[in-house]
Amino acid sequence: MSLFVVASFIQACCWSVERLPRAGESVAATAMASETGGKGFNVAVAARRLGAPVSVIIALGEDAAAEAALQVLQQHAIAPIYAYRLSPQSGHGAGLIGADGANMVSVYLGPNRLLTAAHVANAAASIQAATLVYAQFETSLAAIESAFAFARQAGRQTVLNPSPWQVIPPALLAQTSMLILNQSEAAQLLAWPAELMTQTPEIAMNALQQAISRFYQTWSGDLLVVTLGAWGSVAMTQAGEWIISPAFAVSAVDTLGAGDAFAAALCVALARGDALPQALQFANACGAIVAQQPGVLGALPDAAQVSTFMYQRQATLPV
Repeated sequence: MSLFVVASFIQACCWSVERLPRAGESVAATAMASETGGKGFNVAVAARRLGAPVSVIIALGEDAAAEAALQVLQQHAIAPIYAYRLSPQSGHGAGLIGADGANMVSVYLGPNRLLTAAHVANAAASIQAATLVYAQFETSLAAIESAFAFARQAGRQTVLNPSPWQVIPPALLAQTSMLILNQSEAAQLLAWPAELMTQTPEIAMNALQQAISRFYQTWSGDLLVVTLGAWGSVAMTQAGEWIISPAFAVSAVDTLGAGDAFAAALCVALARGDALPQALQFANACGAIVAQQPGVLGALPDAAQVSTFMYQRQATLPV
């Protein structure tokens, strides 16, 4: 069991604020932090901490942030690392985190957008040896499409998190085995009204189930998963199996990275052969653990921490 991650790297700078600012408003920060991050980077490190062998392709700058990123990957025994220095400056991001855990984020993707199919071709052997190949939209479409093509040629599973949201090209969607969406992305892709989250879980989830069923009429993938914050997550298979996985109730401190932790845990659990309901609960737990702590890298748990958390907590749907 192993994962190949089409990664992204962002040097993440985060400011803690009492509340998120309104347009045109400045608010005082109570704390700030800077750490290595990025959606693909976080997923690779999280999956490795959960015990999966991981290899990555990643684009970096010619700067100190890139050196720090490589050091973290090497410390976690992620290998091989297909790293390319494609611009003077690495990707950077700025985030504001409110006291309630809500956040606002802006990213400069820089070299992440410069990965090409030629770069990916150098990693073809690792891609085709992996159990599962994961990608997200902080890197170039050309790199993702090439990686997924190599994976599907070898009969491997491909997982896409279309975040930050952009329309998924039909050719890429056809090469995608599994989609992981948050509620905003689900609203965009499935034409599901996310404002139903203000209604009861039954109303919102019934509408979501119907939206996913309609989407499967045009998509041949195997699995679609949607994360719903305090409501947990839901999943539907191509065969129509519908699973609601309740959340673990926690006090959110910082939700940045919780979605990446969820994605990594779900990929690890499915790659090792866990049944879908158990895989979703494992992923919910991993995301909840990260949401309870400030920052991302230091909050990512290992498998023992997730198991202990699940043993001590009970997952429930909100009333």
